[in-house]
Amino acid sequence: MNQIFKIRAVEFLDPSSQLCIDNLWEEIQNRYGFKAPNPMEFSDFLPPKGRFWIAENTETGAAMGSVAYSKLNDSQCELDAVYVFPEFRKQNVAISLLDELSKQANADGYMSMVLRAGIPQPEALSLYKKYGFKEIPKFGKWVSDPTAVCFEKNID
Repeated sequence: MNQIFKIRAVEFLDPSSQLCIDNLWEEIQNRYGFKAPNPMEFSDFLPPKGRFWIAENTETGAAMGSVAYSKLNDSQCELDAVYVFPEFRKQNVAISLLDELSKQANADGYMSMVLRAGIPQPEALSLYKKYGFKEIPKFGKWVSDPTAVCFEKNID
């Protein structure tokens, strides 16, 4: 299969990465029905705190999606910033991004990855289950969130 995108690790905040973060936040607000400033700090997704990847169209260079993780503790990282632009969904972009992230998390010494998604994100819930994440009790700031669904996946 001839892949129409490439994945690159992001070393600093660039316009394509910001576009992914902004579009993700807009979609979250629309799905959950609220408006608020974007709480994501891009520096949390850069070493040594975390990592960030972007998928880009090989012909145009256009951003297609992103994925990131931040350090939760010495053995766990937290998946975040998973976003694929609607026109690029169902083209294996999210799975490819998750594959790249998982390889790096393993190389960085993490044993497992956790995440929070939510009931208004049925596509995300399906993706995470398909990728091997198992539902776990709510954790951290998500404990009191009635829409939260939390997952964990061992990294191998």
